Amino acid sequence: MVSFRFERHQGTATGPRRGTLHTPHGAMETPAFMPVATRGMMRGILPTQLEELGSRMVLANAFHLYARPGVELVQKLGGVHGMLAWDGPILTDSGGFQVFSLGALGKVHADGVRVEHPVYGGSIDWTPQLAFETQAGLGPDVAMLLDVCPAEPLDQKKCAAAVERTLAWARIQRDLHDARGGAASGQAQFGIVQGGVFADLRERCAQALVDMEFDGYAVGGVSVGEGHEAMMRGVEHSTHVLPVDQVRYLMGVGTPQDLIEGVARGIDIFDCVFPTRAGRFATALTDAGRMHLLNAKFKDDDRPLDPGCPCAGCVSGVPRGALRAGFKAKELLPPILVSLHNLHYVHDLMRRMREAIEAGTFEELRRRVLAAYLPEKLAGDPS
Repeated sequence: MVSFRFERHQGTATGPRRGTLHTPHGAMETPAFMPVATRGMMRGILPTQLEELGSRMVLANAFHLYARPGVELVQKLGGVHGMLAWDGPILTDSGGFQVFSLGALGKVHADGVRVEHPVYGGSIDWTPQLAFETQAGLGPDVAMLLDVCPAEPLDQKKCAAAVERTLAWARIQRDLHDARGGAASGQAQFGIVQGGVFADLRERCAQALVDMEFDGYAVGGVSVGEGHEAMMRGVEHSTHVLPVDQVRYLMGVGTPQDLIEGVARGIDIFDCVFPTRAGRFATALTDAGRMHLLNAKFKDDDRPLDPGCPCAGCVSGVPRGALRAGFKAKELLPPILVSLHNLHYVHDLMRRMREAIEAGTFEELRRRVLAAYLPEKLAGDPS
């Protein structure tokens, strides 16, 4: 079995990096994006299509798989790899963000979080121990810690409390991981840096996690309403503390502008529902920016979705006007075709980033992406 390791080929702790992430189920070139199969399946996209689009690693959610169909059934189906019919690497999130998103339905306490069962009602006491055992049973290549994602990233007192609880739970889960054999068991474990928008909290959390010697590190608690600039400052406050030769993962981030700005700050891997969710809501990603297909100007447009794009959605022969009409009629095909295109676009953008880092032209690519997706940032940049 191939051990888990990260090779850094180019780059530093806080700038764009080029690397390879090795796992028991294969390697992935970084920087890279992971599509999200929350409940063990992608909506309307076949596993074979994922690979054709450029996916190398997929994310699933341990909390949702625990809730349904349950760990025992997933194991009978061949583990999370069998359930997803995916031979490549898989990362499972512990459900910390999902608990946060349930708001008042989740009650955080010293030993875990009591949350309403999302399928059957009643309550689940989702603890660090249960999150660890669930992921050990599911069998992904990478298991994420159960952490506390603060509901208010601008509230310093609440963020400080979230950091302390995150670190206490991290110690519990790290000890369980070590007792199971660590990464040699076939499963790596990543720590998650919290701290909201506060530099001192981010740095304290990151350093404490580094001292626990995790197999990789994630930046969590971002993209939760704090705004782009504050989010990127949170990334900066985290990455400069993390080991330069270990993989860094920015959780829940997937817009083109956030991907390239994350890579610019030393992030290696990303995940997000954004590309497919945007596709389901008639928004396509292109080098010219977002294309909102429900706009009336596309009513009679007979051009392919994104001319020159080789993805299945664009070579299908279905023109923009027909896609618009299909969305209006709530047909199933248009959301699938645009989702396929968006995933291809994001994977291709990551490929272009890798090539630009190697060629020393990353800043040129960065400016082109920002011009299309975040022009106000360039307007304020004197360079």
